[in-house]
Amino acid sequence: MKKTKKAFSLIEVLFVLVILGIVSSISSQIIVQVYENYITQKALYNTTTKTELVANQIVNRLAYVIDETTIAKDPSQTVFTKATENINWIRLKNIPETDNNFTTVEWIGYDNDSFTAGSIPYWSGVANYETASKNSLISPASRLTMVTTIMNNLSNGKVKADGGVSDNLPALLFIQKSKQYADGKEYEPACMGLIDETNLSCIFRVSIVDDTNISFPDAKPKIVTERYKLAWSAYALVPEDPDGDSDGDGIDDDGLYDLVLYSNYQPWNGENYKDDGTRHILIRNVSVFKFTENGGVIQLKLCASENIGENFNISSCKEKAIIR
Repeated sequence: MKKTKKAFSLIEVLFVLVILGIVSSISSQIIVQVYENYITQKALYNTTTKTELVANQIVNRLAYVIDETTIAKDPSQTVFTKATENINWIRLKNIPETDNNFTTVEWIGYDNDSFTAGSIPYWSGVANYETASKNSLISPASRLTMVTTIMNNLSNGKVKADGGVSDNLPALLFIQKSKQYADGKEYEPACMGLIDETNLSCIFRVSIVDDTNISFPDAKPKIVTERYKLAWSAYALVPEDPDGDSDGDGIDDDGLYDLVLYSNYQPWNGENYKDDGTRHILIRNVSVFKFTENGGVIQLKLCASENIGENFNISSCKEKAIIR
């Protein structure tokens, strides 16, 4: 007697199909979730890395700021030449806590590149004030001709430290008790070139004569102290709108903007970052850039975003403090 071969019943087939459907549905959800997690983690890693690198770069720049030169600016204002605080700029330490207008920070950085270029600093920072005059001074234990070469190279030939009065010269600031003095006047942010370039009352254009001799081509009265610092550039961190700003506040309408670093401009030569500086985009899609100064400590906060589809953004923030 032959045995009949049993086939799957319709119910069994439907049951198997239902199970396979459930399994495939769960698998697809897992795959989608894994992919979404990957996209999210990748965006978070990118923003975290970028903000960390940029924050560290800003800290490295601000580590060489000359005391009392940090100011904040309102980018919606276009006036650059002012002798006192006004709607255009304010001392960093005087920014109101609730203020959202002064979004640009600017400062003068001393010439750390040539100071640390050799095992012995190329400019000693010490002046022989006993033999100094309003026209020149001697800086012992210096190799100022090397400073000239380094400044020239870093500025791409713009700063001529060994030139004449008409050249784009570096600056020198005298230091006394953590303050800069000249003509009996305490240093103030007006010395950044926010005053008339012919009234250099507390920051001086200098020309390097040889390894130890510095001259003052402008020949203005100066109170010479034992310590000084050289500078060849000011710096500015500026939020700039990349693609549209209907209200003119310097920030993109979607709340995101580029953070731009300007360098290689000399306020003491009558220059400003907008017209004369070299522009570098540090990071895009910035949502927060805040800064303040308290007791000489500069604090900053930087947040950046990355879009992961539609209107979903992943953000990462870094906070840094520069203690000098």
